Amino acid sequence: MTKKSARIASILICLVGAQTATAAERGFYLGGQVGQATKEVSRDFFEVFNDIIQEVSNFVPLEDHTSVEDTDLAFALVGGYRLNSYLAFEAGYAKYGTVTFKSRASGNFPLEGGTLNTNIESETSGFSLAVVGSLPLNHDWELFARGGMLFADNKIRLVVDATGQQFLPVPGDFDLSGNDSTQETFAAVGISRQFFEIYALRLEYQRVFNAGSDSTGAGDLDAVLLGLNVTF
Repeated sequence: MTKKSARIASILICLVGAQTATAAERGFYLGGQVGQATKEVSRDFFEVFNDIIQEVSNFVPLEDHTSVEDTDLAFALVGGYRLNSYLAFEAGYAKYGTVTFKSRASGNFPLEGGTLNTNIESETSGFSLAVVGSLPLNHDWELFARGGMLFADNKIRLVVDATGQQFLPVPGDFDLSGNDSTQETFAAVGISRQFFEIYALRLEYQRVFNAGSDSTGAGDLDAVLLGLNVTF
């Protein structure tokens, strides 16, 4: 190799090294994510609520069709600071959608036959703090893992629609809701691809462990999220 070729090769190596460093420059970033979440709430939790509602309504079901929809749209907002190529700290807000139990029952009230339709909705959202560890693969791609705490706001909502004659007090149609705050741990793994220096497309799988409470429905929560980060 000639001296001129060696010099050109040396310059190219320096340029590649500079680009690699640029790909993981420290700084503040903001991002948004959207995807799908599934929460593993026990079906028995909803069935007990449904039985209580029917009992309070003086309703004897002859036929009751029930279903549980445990997958819904999820989204998150995140802001963080990257210290170096391997470590960052994040804060964010996430809403993991709603688990919906539906009961469509026909049967008898004390005075005549009727129907009692019940929706029970369980929802988890909240603010989070996390530590992010990254493993750069090359200038554009990196693997990452993050974990931390979710300060969750867990909500439950009951919506009842009754038709037919009932004894007093008449429950009729009603809409009740309640909430409970908990602290949960979560972990996530994913892959990120950087482009135009300041943008990063991020795909991750996340689990919130035992999200919720006994009064709002508890269970592991899994989410797959696709997002975009912008570094400032």
